[in-house]
Amino acid sequence: MSKPPLIIRDSVHGDMTIKEQVAIELINSKEFQRLRRINQLAGGQFVFPSASHTRFSHCLGVYYLISKFLQTKPFYEKYNERQQLLVKLAGLMHDIGHGPFSHTFEQIGIVTKTNISHESYSSLIISSPSTEVNQILQKYLEPSEIEELCQMIEGNHQDPILSSLVSSQIDADRMDYLLRDAMTSGVAYGHLDWQWIIRNVAIMENKLVFPEKVLYAIESYLIGRYHMYKQIYLHPISLGFDLTFRQLFQRLYDLQQRNYCFKNQEIITLLKPLLAGEMLDVETYCDLDDYSLFSALKKLATEDDEILQDLVMMLTTRNFFRLVDSEKINHEEIAKKLQKKYKTDYNYFMVSYDLKSVKLYNSTVKPIYIATKNGIKLFDEVSEIIDSTKSMANDKKYYFTIGAVLK
Repeated sequence: MSKPPLIIRDSVHGDMTIKEQVAIELINSKEFQRLRRINQLAGGQFVFPSASHTRFSHCLGVYYLISKFLQTKPFYEKYNERQQLLVKLAGLMHDIGHGPFSHTFEQIGIVTKTNISHESYSSLIISSPSTEVNQILQKYLEPSEIEELCQMIEGNHQDPILSSLVSSQIDADRMDYLLRDAMTSGVAYGHLDWQWIIRNVAIMENKLVFPEKVLYAIESYLIGRYHMYKQIYLHPISLGFDLTFRQLFQRLYDLQQRNYCFKNQEIITLLKPLLAGEMLDVETYCDLDDYSLFSALKKLATEDDEILQDLVMMLTTRNFFRLVDSEKINHEEIAKKLQKKYKTDYNYFMVSYDLKSVKLYNSTVKPIYIATKNGIKLFDEVSEIIDSTKSMANDKKYYFTIGAVLK
């Protein structure tokens, strides 16, 4: 077992120093090591081939950035070592509950109409006595402190300043994933002046506050985040991966409801609670990663159900659902082509996606505060280019189908 300080070389931040023995042991736990097998961008890796980074490296980066916040005078004067340790551990483990393919896995909840959030599974892993993570935490923390960790991760912590480092509109999580995703994808929009932002942070009136001289850096950060959403996170191929994954589980769910006799009972037994809208037990969940789930899904190609076969093949051959250009082909034409092969089940291959408008900034959710000569102001009251009441585009419904009918 490594002893502190542990220095990890990172492609984004350079040398990252881990000073706490508890953090080192958590990193070496099997639940945290599992994050090496969870891709950060899920569908994004099929658009940008070099975007193969994992939740493992991202969580280390969040720990590092939170440590940088805590090294500033406002934080080390206000918070003791135990409080600082808790928020660093919360940053380290905030994504430990992500399922295979990160946010894509939560699409199963849309099928079963239940909430399958990674935050809930993070808390489950942290609080379950059977996990290595919990056993390590019990050596170093009080039960109340373990509960605090879960509260920080779920956004329910009583201290708004500490919790804002883990989850807010300008937190260590967003800073790291923007930097990391931009670097690995080759898209430069995610660059941000995080050193300047962190170095000038202040705590005033029980709020996280930034001086006016940081205003332009924050504006640049928000605009960059918007462009990253448009260019990477909401790329049509990435969305196509999510929808193909969702429709595959929709078919699994429907067949399970009809008592279909699966040849491959292993995956049905494994996922039965999820298909029933329930949480998996922590041991089963921690056995799931990109590799294990993908291997299990590939076996479904041998089932007798043609729709299931086709959806599995679409997923394994990167032949995801394609965005429909409504100006070139209408929905009736698509439906007629699909009906020739799939009859009344053609709707599995003609799906819609409700794209919510992307806001540069939302003043109603954990707003950003700016210290001016006239007192503390809301960010959108000071910024000349950010209008929190407006979106860059309206909500819009997009349609996706299989590529063959678009030719």
